[in-house]
Amino acid sequence: MNTLTNRTRPPPSGRLLSWLLLAAVASLVMALFAVAPPKRVDDVLYDVLIRADGRPADPSILLIDIDDRSLAQLGAWPWSRAVHADMIDQLDQAGAKAIVYDILFTQGSADPAQDQALGAAIARSGKVYLPQFLAEGEGDAPSRVIGPVPSVAAGAAGVGLAHVRFDDDGVVRRMAPFEAHGPALSPDLITVVHRATRPHDGPDPSRSAEQTLLVPFAGPPSIYRHVSFSSVLQGEVPPELIAGRTVFIGMTAPGLGPAFPTPVTPDAASMTGVQLQASILDGLRSGQMIKPVGPFGRVIFTLTLLWLLMAGLLVLPPRANLVLTIGLCLVGLAYSAAMFWLGRTWLSPIATVIGLKIVALVWGWTQLGRVNDLLSHELARIRTIARGRKPAAPVGFEGDVVARQASSLGEAITHIDDLRRFSADALFSLPDATLVANARGRVIAANAAAEALFKSLPPQGASLADLINTLEPLGHRFELDWPPNPKEGSTERHDPIDLHLADGRAYHLQTVFRRDAQGAPAGWIVRLADISILTAAMRQREQALQLLTHDMRSPQTSILALLATTPDAPPELAERISAYARRTLALADGFVQLARAEVTPVFLEPVDLADVAVEAIDEVWPQSAQRKIRIEQVGGDAPLMVLGDRSVLARTLVNLLGNAVKYGPEGSVITVALSERPSASGPTVEVSVADQGPGFSREEAATAFRPFQRFERPGSEAAGGAGLGLAFVHAAIARHGGEVSCRSEPGVGSEFTVSLPRHGVG
Repeated sequence: MNTLTNRTRPPPSGRLLSWLLLAAVASLVMALFAVAPPKRVDDVLYDVLIRADGRPADPSILLIDIDDRSLAQLGAWPWSRAVHADMIDQLDQAGAKAIVYDILFTQGSADPAQDQALGAAIARSGKVYLPQFLAEGEGDAPSRVIGPVPSVAAGAAGVGLAHVRFDDDGVVRRMAPFEAHGPALSPDLITVVHRATRPHDGPDPSRSAEQTLLVPFAGPPSIYRHVSFSSVLQGEVPPELIAGRTVFIGMTAPGLGPAFPTPVTPDAASMTGVQLQASILDGLRSGQMIKPVGPFGRVIFTLTLLWLLMAGLLVLPPRANLVLTIGLCLVGLAYSAAMFWLGRTWLSPIATVIGLKIVALVWGWTQLGRVNDLLSHELARIRTIARGRKPAAPVGFEGDVVARQASSLGEAITHIDDLRRFSADALFSLPDATLVANARGRVIAANAAAEALFKSLPPQGASLADLINTLEPLGHRFELDWPPNPKEGSTERHDPIDLHLADGRAYHLQTVFRRDAQGAPAGWIVRLADISILTAAMRQREQALQLLTHDMRSPQTSILALLATTPDAPPELAERISAYARRTLALADGFVQLARAEVTPVFLEPVDLADVAVEAIDEVWPQSAQRKIRIEQVGGDAPLMVLGDRSVLARTLVNLLGNAVKYGPEGSVITVALSERPSASGPTVEVSVADQGPGFSREEAATAFRPFQRFERPGSEAAGGAGLGLAFVHAAIARHGGEVSCRSEPGVGSEFTVSLPRHGVG
């Protein structure tokens, strides 16, 4: 007993080794995820925190909207540059602190005097900021900066890039204080405005080492005060509303300018460019721009929480580890939120939280495996003691979780033992003769059917070979070492053997080799199924096929040959006798083909169904040409591979085409369409044969594939058919794992479709 315990119980160092392995792998994987976190999930959490931030908007920002009202009063866009000159003069007189245009003046006006007038107004003001944009270079050429025309930009207080950065999900969350184009760096327009208008002691996040900054949106676009362009131009806005404020001028009318999705907009594209620029300036001035934590900081954060979890997994019980895992995940989320709101730093906890959960699950699965090993040890112990006495059922819930599981396992094994006995009783009550032999081939058990079969020699203790040899099977003699034990790793089920006895009985002999739990040879299960009736039926079937293929065909062939060599026979009588003989031949051929299609094994190999269709079309061409019927093929330019017996598939399509030629009127068209279609079980190849014949009714289409089903049509060539062609098609396609269907309408025609699984996909 002690030997069994020491052999099955894992060594004490196994748990520590698995812990070290998990810690090393988890540290490496989670560090990689910290360096390259899952962006989409991080962005969702960031958007939630931004919307919950709720900080007030900068009151010194004023938006002047080029809106629908302005377009209605001042005319369609674009406006004369004199209008913008008047606006700048009016804002300057009202005391605007800075005027930021979100309109590109990159092309000269048709009237150069207007450009000069606008440039003069900008120069007089001295506080107008104009945008530039980056144009992508052709080929490998770097992007280049395109700004306002010189006559307009000469007097501007500053120019900068109006460049929008999109995240992977198409949402705008960040801005770059500087954009690279080739070897040069160009400042963002809002960076220029912020540095020119901020107090000397004010914060300047644009000077950080970060290439991009996350925008702390104060809220939706409506959070900033805004007025209409036409209202300002017509003097309806009091000067005190403008004085001392930074004024943004841009297009907000729907469809006039671009709109961008942001975390604070309710739909996919509702923040215009000028509103986005105002939000960025608000974040820079307030010092609330959010800096993303670099890879090193993310790795430290992730590994700190991971190693706290790993320490707990090593020393704490399972329930405490569950609480620890949940607690560390909450700590990660809370720390990230605190860094966001208090430190204006974005440290995503998503990869860390997911990693902690996965590590806890993997450790739990590892421990579950150890519990399984312990339960296996207990199972071996119960099997040992169950030989002498039945294990006592557990009482109450004494002991820890593992002990209770082991006690429950003991009770379950008792039920399994009862089930084993029930299975043995069921096995030996089978109607087929069944023997159980040990690894040396000696019979140790036999059911009632086996004892009745081997009356001359009692099965118990006999050799399997000697026992079966007493039946004196025809053409078989089993040696004493039969059946040979299979080698380790080889198949444990021998090919079945059909035994035919002198008295006409036949048995199907099947042997199965069994091994014990350690893989050692355990013995044999031998079953002898009486197939005498089945063998007799197969013999009768072969005789019937022989009758059809020879005994019925020969007289009909002789009749046709006799009619061909008897010129004195009345033509009408000879034609009628010839028709009857051909019909009998067709019936015999159709019945033989149908019988073989139903039971004969098909030899599957890769076949191009398009080639098979071409062969079938060629075979029926003489009949179709005689009746001036044209056969058109649609599709099949590329190989359509299926697994099938080429000859059987060819006969199937020939039958369908032959029926179409028979039933189709002279001069009609038969369409053979080949295609590949998706299905729930995988791609399929379809071949449809459509004719312009009389068609079927719904009731006739439902019975078209039944044997001996014939449909006489006036004026068709189908008279005298055996009614087995479509039955053969149905049986052959079913043996190939496919389907065949019929779609028809009286007076329009019929379409038969064969569908087979596509081969070589995936």
